[in-house]
Amino acid sequence: MLKLKNILQHNLIFYWILLAVLMATPGAHAGRVKSIFGSSSKPSTTAKPIPNVALHQATEVPSTTEPPVTMPPKSRDIKVGPCVWAIDRTCPDKDITFYLYTRRNPADRQYIHVDKTLESSNISQSFYDSRHPSKVLIHGYNADMFLHPLYMMKNEYLAKGDYNIFYVDWSKLAIGPCYVSAVHNIRHSGACVAQLVQRIMDMGSKDIHVIGFSLGGHLTNYIASNLDSFLLPRITALDPAMPLFVSSSKENKLDPSDAEYVDVIHTNAMIQGKLERCGHADFYINGGIVQPGCATDNPLNPFSCSHHRAIDYYLESIRTTKGFWGWSCSSYLSYLLGMCPQTNYLLEAGENAKKTTKGMFFVTTNEKSPFAQGKWTDLPTLGYKNPNKTMTSMLMKPSPPPSITIMQPQHRGDPLMRHIDQWGKLDYNFNNFNEYNPADGEVHHDPYDDNWTYFSDDPVEIANDVNANSVEEQDLGDYTFPGNFKHDHHGEGEIGGIEWEEYKMNATRGYIENSLFGVPILGNS
Repeated sequence: MLKLKNILQHNLIFYWILLAVLMATPGAHAGRVKSIFGSSSKPSTTAKPIPNVALHQATEVPSTTEPPVTMPPKSRDIKVGPCVWAIDRTCPDKDITFYLYTRRNPADRQYIHVDKTLESSNISQSFYDSRHPSKVLIHGYNADMFLHPLYMMKNEYLAKGDYNIFYVDWSKLAIGPCYVSAVHNIRHSGACVAQLVQRIMDMGSKDIHVIGFSLGGHLTNYIASNLDSFLLPRITALDPAMPLFVSSSKENKLDPSDAEYVDVIHTNAMIQGKLERCGHADFYINGGIVQPGCATDNPLNPFSCSHHRAIDYYLESIRTTKGFWGWSCSSYLSYLLGMCPQTNYLLEAGENAKKTTKGMFFVTTNEKSPFAQGKWTDLPTLGYKNPNKTMTSMLMKPSPPPSITIMQPQHRGDPLMRHIDQWGKLDYNFNNFNEYNPADGEVHHDPYDDNWTYFSDDPVEIANDVNANSVEEQDLGDYTFPGNFKHDHHGEGEIGGIEWEEYKMNATRGYIENSLFGVPILGNS
């Protein structure tokens, strides 16, 4: 009996071990478990067999009538919470979508499928019309295509004329608070938008204008880099983002080489937007840092208000009758030092900016909509254009300066000297000692005023005024000077025959200096 008891105990242990091994191996040994312990007399109502997906895929035979289904490659995206870093994705991408508005569908958006070829895309079956210009609008970080002022642009454009308005929605790759991953994803998103541009070109149109806000402004750089032999006609960046782009190379951020013409509007520089110039024409609205009225409209976050004002200004510029007009300045440092006073030399910013407008410009606006102030006519014209003469010929045979028909300013002379010496104590004629000469009864101007515009009440000079109207167009060829700058020990200098005092006029005559904080110099941009 003792020996039989030991045999039964060993067999029982053996069966329990065998059961554990069989239950741990799904599917393959299920039949053996049933054969050993038998099947249940009642079918289970809760347990469901787990399909072996790998086995099913391996043994499935494709049908002879339908092509075999190719499984997409496994995603290599990096995900941390809601943040996604797109790795090795290809276009088209389900997370980057395109929608079209025209005058045939001004309210109902039309989904545009963009693929590698025109035949596999649906743009040819849409309301797209190659006879009309195309606008491609791109939102920024933590937003989508329905960002209010950006979305309202379609209404302004379609009220103005016939346009193909394309919206790019890449919001799933630009979700907040994932700014770092959104910056990474603009490379892939730009490649997919470049496919849209190529399909538009396949339809026979090259009139394409890309408008990007904030991070979408830098996304346009990757659109340009993915177009093989085509240079975009125009890119407009609305307060392009600054974080993570301060030290980036030009291959990774917007720069003038990305299109035939790149114009930039700055409204929140050094905070959310860039201070650095990144286009052919950079317009700094109200100084480009903080916008008037934002402290009242959005006291909790005035910087966000200033950042989004870039879209508000551009939206209004589409159909404004006044326009956003700015005056030129050679560098931001000159502006900070007060060396760029407002003049009648005005050029327009926004939708109607001309491609010949190049340089750095400053624009003022109203605090509330309508923001545009239009042009002013009561400020001095510090230089004029004669269509029959070039600037070089005028310097060779100088003509009398145009007269000014405004009230004499309280302080005249070099703005920099006025800023340094408000009371004129550094001047030899302090207390007007040499201002009035009783011998000839004439008033002698201070030396700082010799080459700066001043009021003239001479009727002969007013009658001989050549052109006192504002200048609406800039011709860089008229402002190119020959020769090199020479300076002697007595403070006098010449630039190709031009007196040193003429050189000081650069700050207000709009000569171009590419460096943000450079000293104004003569020459091409």
